[in-house]
Amino acid sequence: MTPEQFTDQAPGRLVEATDALGNRGHAFVPADLPPARDFGARGLRLALSDADQALARLGGMAREIERPDLLFRNFLRREAVLSSKIEGTHTTLADLIMFEVAPGGEIDDRKDDEIVANYVAAFNYGCDRCSELPIGRRLLSEMHEILMRGTNPREKTPGVIRDCLVAIGELPLARARFVPPPELFVPELLENLADYIQSYKEPLLVKLAVAHYQFETIHPFRDGNGRLGRLLITLALHRARLLSGPLLYLSAYLEQHRDEYYDLLLRVSTHGAWDEWIQFFLDGVRTQALDGIARTTRLADLRVSYHLKLTGPRTTQNIHRLIDELFKIPAISVPIARDLLEISYPSARALIDRLIEAGILTSKTIVLAGTAYYIAGGLIHAIDSPIEAEAEQVQQ
Repeated sequence: MTPEQFTDQAPGRLVEATDALGNRGHAFVPADLPPARDFGARGLRLALSDADQALARLGGMAREIERPDLLFRNFLRREAVLSSKIEGTHTTLADLIMFEVAPGGEIDDRKDDEIVANYVAAFNYGCDRCSELPIGRRLLSEMHEILMRGTNPREKTPGVIRDCLVAIGELPLARARFVPPPELFVPELLENLADYIQSYKEPLLVKLAVAHYQFETIHPFRDGNGRLGRLLITLALHRARLLSGPLLYLSAYLEQHRDEYYDLLLRVSTHGAWDEWIQFFLDGVRTQALDGIARTTRLADLRVSYHLKLTGPRTTQNIHRLIDELFKIPAISVPIARDLLEISYPSARALIDRLIEAGILTSKTIVLAGTAYYIAGGLIHAIDSPIEAEAEQVQQ
């Protein structure tokens, strides 16, 4: 990173810094929020209106469908997989689900699964905790500690604001893509960010775009900043009660446009290109809200079809309870069904067999620690597969 990259429109200043190898260079210290500019340009107003309308439609759908709570966790799992993928962690939705139902198991390397599962745990913790705490340093640190479980505590320092200089890209500093502010500046910048999120009267989606840029630029932790910063977008929407549940996630859009995402964040720092970044962010909200509407419709329809498949004289209420349980987590074993329903093992086995006959569970099992697990493959496909055509219909 060199001073020549930065124009006089940069929303911050360069300071001298020294990397871990003793090489001198520069780091960027962002200015306090709010930005010294007006975001009322016509293009942004139109993008904000479109995003707000799509978000309102998603919220309305969540209020209308039966049992929306059955969908929330699966959307969060998909977000966790995609957000972690942006950072180079590779786990599938099916892998994550199996990690949840059988966290021990007999799989040699489940490190990536654990990393992604931490994302889900951190978000759930944040949702519960944000009713008591504002989105600020304390909440961020508590969520980061959960997000980084299982990592080397000396190297990653879970839950601890960084006490060293970091660089995005390679060292020395002159070759780094970006160098966030030295650790000396981080506490005050975080305090200013928290005050902006809680107090400033910008339209919420514009505020979240600005706040996401600022968080990633501050880079307050040694690792996990990208995942935590994306997680906070949905957390802030949830805290503002714009949606009845956490249904909107941006990581699918950001992963699909990864290079543009990183480039636009950098151009805010180097050129003050706020409008381009906020336009991109609002387009992402609109796109993912429409995706959420289509995906919610798909899953709600699938749930109805599964229940209709299992009607008649042989049907008991227990099998419908198992169907809804699969929409919470699309994998099951006979012992899980037995304990959930408080029935005998043979009775649970018979219910699993009926779900296999109906094509809801796959007959092929995954055996871990001597227990056979059955996957709801069609449900996982419905959660995770592309949805462009359905989203286009929603848009129309």
